[in-house]
Amino acid sequence: MAELKNLRPFLQYWDQVANSYDEQVDVYSKLTGAIIHDWVYDYTKDGDLSVANGDLDWITDPSATDEQKLAAFDQWLGFNTTEDAIVPTIEYYLNEHHDEIEQEIQNQELTLENVTDDSAERYMDVLEMINDEPVPDKDRILGYAGSYAYKRDGEWQIQGSHNAFDEPDEQNLGYKFAGNLKDLPDDAPVYAFTNKATAPDGFVGFITTKQELLEQTEDVLQLNGYPTTDHNLYKIAEEILDKSNWEHTGEKAAGIAVTISRYPEDFKLDGPVENKPLEDYIKQFASVADRYGLTLNNMGNIAVDYDTQEVWFDVGLAVPSVESNESHFTYTVFNNVLEAAKAGKLEQLAMKQLAKDAEEMTPDSVKTFGAYEEDLEERIANKYQEISAEIQQDLADQQNLEKQTGLKVIGYDMETTGLHPDQDDILKLSIVDGDGNELFNKFFKPTKKDEWPEAEKVHGITPEIAMDHAEFKDWQEKVQQIFDQADVIVGYNQRHFDDRFLAANGIKIDPAKENHDLMLEYAQAVGEPVQLKNGKTQLRWFKLEQAAAFYGHDWGAGKAHDSLADARATAFVYQQMHPKQPTQPKEMVKEYLNYLHQYKPQYENAPMGISTSLSMFKEMSDYLVSEQRTPRYTPRQLQSMVRQGLTELEQTKETVYHDERVEAVKDKILTDDPTDTGGKSYAGGKSYADETTEDFMQTVFGQRLDVDFKELNDALKETGIEPFSDPYAQQKLDRAAQVLKTDYAQDQSIKQALDYLHDKKQPLTKRLEMATSIMTGRQAQQPAKTMTKTHKSTRSR
Repeated sequence: MAELKNLRPFLQYWDQVANSYDEQVDVYSKLTGAIIHDWVYDYTKDGDLSVANGDLDWITDPSATDEQKLAAFDQWLGFNTTEDAIVPTIEYYLNEHHDEIEQEIQNQELTLENVTDDSAERYMDVLEMINDEPVPDKDRILGYAGSYAYKRDGEWQIQGSHNAFDEPDEQNLGYKFAGNLKDLPDDAPVYAFTNKATAPDGFVGFITTKQELLEQTEDVLQLNGYPTTDHNLYKIAEEILDKSNWEHTGEKAAGIAVTISRYPEDFKLDGPVENKPLEDYIKQFASVADRYGLTLNNMGNIAVDYDTQEVWFDVGLAVPSVESNESHFTYTVFNNVLEAAKAGKLEQLAMKQLAKDAEEMTPDSVKTFGAYEEDLEERIANKYQEISAEIQQDLADQQNLEKQTGLKVIGYDMETTGLHPDQDDILKLSIVDGDGNELFNKFFKPTKKDEWPEAEKVHGITPEIAMDHAEFKDWQEKVQQIFDQADVIVGYNQRHFDDRFLAANGIKIDPAKENHDLMLEYAQAVGEPVQLKNGKTQLRWFKLEQAAAFYGHDWGAGKAHDSLADARATAFVYQQMHPKQPTQPKEMVKEYLNYLHQYKPQYENAPMGISTSLSMFKEMSDYLVSEQRTPRYTPRQLQSMVRQGLTELEQTKETVYHDERVEAVKDKILTDDPTDTGGKSYAGGKSYADETTEDFMQTVFGQRLDVDFKELNDALKETGIEPFSDPYAQQKLDRAAQVLKTDYAQDQSIKQALDYLHDKKQPLTKRLEMATSIMTGRQAQQPAKTMTKTHKSTRSR
């Protein structure tokens, strides 16, 4: 036997109705619940209903087939599953028998405790009233509350009323389908409503067919990111129809869309929900508004107009210094919300919308309520303009943060109400990138102190300035985000001060990140010792202004003890102390030799002890910066770099030359005579001089064999001169071979090293490296084996 399509929801619905009456505390309500329980479960045999045991009069028509009876009962269930059909019938019966029931109550034959299915059986005559309902026509599409639709001559006709027990009201006709949508043809009406008193004859005002309803449903599903499967379409279509409540279905579709967006778990739909964009945007909009001294009124009544695709908010000003109950509406296009949600930029969208909205507020557009105050509209409008400017600046700061590539550096500084994080507040925090571009710059309303006279003398931030701003906790997430995104964190005395305040306000700085306290680093770079009262000695600490002045920082319109100006100065000092392309120690030795040759010729050939003169290095630092040869370094930094470079050169047996030495080489190698044919032609009309390379080396360097040709040729390349080969290469190879034969003659494996030295198929540079190694005695232990190893590895390469 076929299954009754409406039976399961029918039983579930009436079981809930009966339970709700059972929970009430009067006999009539409990009796209503008992009658419903008895009627449902007795006449359906606990849900196992068959046509044979049905006692409803109209379903036992002997002329009807089983299929017709089943279809008729299925329609009847849908037709009567409303309180307008069954509960009023029971209540009507109980009212008709009121005196009889009251007498039973007085005789305690009927009490709250003994209202059961058995006691309800005495009043089951009510079923005759229910069963007297006319048998539904199987050719009609039944709706709720006595309404129905039927097709005549190919056209759908609608009949119905609000109340199943009234005659059809010709002045106020309504119809809403109450069955399984899948059984309907596409053009069947599922909803209709009109007021015939105001409509032309024969006109039905709102009509929604099954096809139109499914199209609306498809829009709702797509809007929330669900696939448009049959299950999803019919489930949400029935939900929309159920919520239509004799109103235009399209408006209710918007409501269902919002409900799905907010509470997707309430709908068992195919496919996952990608996000809840509208709910997330509303939360983000409220959060952003709160940060900037705005408030959202009537949070529960956020309006979404799906016809115009707009989301409306009621926004008001909430700034302590501007007493206002002003309120106005602003809106956002919903498609922009969806796009921003996918891009993870809901916060930016809220900021842009609020900035635009605030910018458009003028004294003429401000609407206030209550007592009139002079110039109030103008003061409110001015505050909106300030808020708009602040939001736009913050959007620009976010772009600066996002634009950073490579190593992300931030510098920061703050102003506080005092020195103790547990007792004092952060009044202002400023963060910049490594180039000094603003990333964050905010005042905060304090929560621990109302006044701070001593600190105010230093930074000038008054209680009046701070009161109009949000508390630090409202910006905590944004501040944490900036610190999390940074690779290098830079401050001035932050380890002893700023970082303690950040920690007290919930900001966590990853200890694994590169972190620079420039006050300590600058003290070490300057290296100026001071003696403390206790007799101990430590390096002198300098103020930020002193470090910034040393590196030539331009404060511009900023001033010290303003957190933004100090943050920019801190970033500048870091940039000077940690240049992006620092000078290498070997290069600094060359600059050192240049400086000595130019300004201290008496020291040019002096021993390394000259590097202990910090005053000389101070002069050298000024010279290098003025000539734009290197970044600014402190004297002690220069001293350390030169010492390190000299040590490296000594270890590698390299030689460097100052610029004038290289110029001398150029003069000896090149000639301006274009008729000169003794040398190789060269760019710019120049050519090599007639003399051979050997002659040139004899003229410039004498008989020295320790000339580093790699260093010399690198210098020549920088000036555009073609490098030349070592004229003494063969002499060096021969000398190395002689050393091997003389000092290591007893080593039986020496022949391989000698063969490698004289093998012209091998790279000359590699053979010269081996020769230099032999002559400098680097391979004093088992030289032949080491040479053989070098030979093999070279061949393998």
